Amino acid sequence: MHEAVSSDRRPTADWSAPQQSRLSPAVKAQPRCAIVECYNRHDEVYLTTVHLMQRLGYDVHVFNVWRNRIKNSFVHAPGLRPTIHTAATSKQVLNRVARERFDLVIFNTLEGKSVLECAQQVLGSTPILGFIHNGSFIGSMPEYQPFVANPHCKLMVLAPYVANHFAHIARAGSMYPIFFFDREVPRMARTPGKRRFCVQGYFDPKRRHYELLLEAMKKLRAEGREDFEVYVMGRSLDKRFRDFARQIREAGLSDYVRYTWKGIGYGSYYRLLNSIDFVLPLISPESHPNYFKSKSTSSIAAAVGFNAVPVAHEKLAEYYSISDIAFTYTTDLLSAMRRALDISDAELAALRVRLQGTKDQYLRHSLDQLQQAITEVSARARVTVN
Repeated sequence: MHEAVSSDRRPTADWSAPQQSRLSPAVKAQPRCAIVECYNRHDEVYLTTVHLMQRLGYDVHVFNVWRNRIKNSFVHAPGLRPTIHTAATSKQVLNRVARERFDLVIFNTLEGKSVLECAQQVLGSTPILGFIHNGSFIGSMPEYQPFVANPHCKLMVLAPYVANHFAHIARAGSMYPIFFFDREVPRMARTPGKRRFCVQGYFDPKRRHYELLLEAMKKLRAEGREDFEVYVMGRSLDKRFRDFARQIREAGLSDYVRYTWKGIGYGSYYRLLNSIDFVLPLISPESHPNYFKSKSTSSIAAAVGFNAVPVAHEKLAEYYSISDIAFTYTTDLLSAMRRALDISDAELAALRVRLQGTKDQYLRHSLDQLQQAITEVSARARVTVN
């Protein structure tokens, strides 16, 4: 990564196409793109955006806060060398990107009053793409209407089905955030004789059905099975987590459940994801309906990105077009976990190969969608894939 570079160039008052380069006509200036993330989250998303925008020939600049810089989601992607501009506060991040001049600005999280105000300011001179992480905002918050109506703005989502939620209001593009590394990621040591499941992300009972997992593990042990272990991410001192850990102990499952602390760096996070066999999203249309309508789930992105086989609700697998490479269920998580445990090593390896194929398809889709979005919003859309 490159260190931040300062610039005093300011946007013009009215929107216009980017100025032509003063170089010889035979030499085309490399278009400049800014990716903005002023919050302490979603920094794993912009790795895919950087990767794809660089393939489209852009000089990519990332604007973020120090927390994201320190946790370093680029840790295993040294081939991505964007220029990083880091500031202490969200306000400073937004002020800095508003001062600079780019051919395109991508808001990694187009949410919050200050972000929307900055995006409006940038739109005065520059086309933008804005990633929507909660599709319900588009229909329920009038603050988004200026972006829906502006031809130089394109809304983007992180799975195509989310765009359907507000398709009657705006046509959104989609990108799967599944690019995390461009070199080999270290692995954790295997536990002999055990397959490894993982519930990734912050521990939050409002977002995942941990009770369903607890009951499935109890029944696996009642059957005498010892061939599994489950990593639960997001350990904290929160009462809800303490209650869950107590239930694990009382059920005699302590030897089969491992925890990682909330807020671990990306080096440790990616190392764990690269060391698991299966991902458990633990969501269903009944327990978490928003994730089947207006929100995407990071669990499927992590599974595909690291070729870990999803054990997921059948509707979720259908939405991500992975029904034939996932272990699915409607209410019976236990049976899906059994099937995952019972396949041979050769069968598991074959599923991983197919997941790599899905990852390649997702990246092609995402590249096409970004290129199309740029064409729609920008007068300067002549991009070539490297």
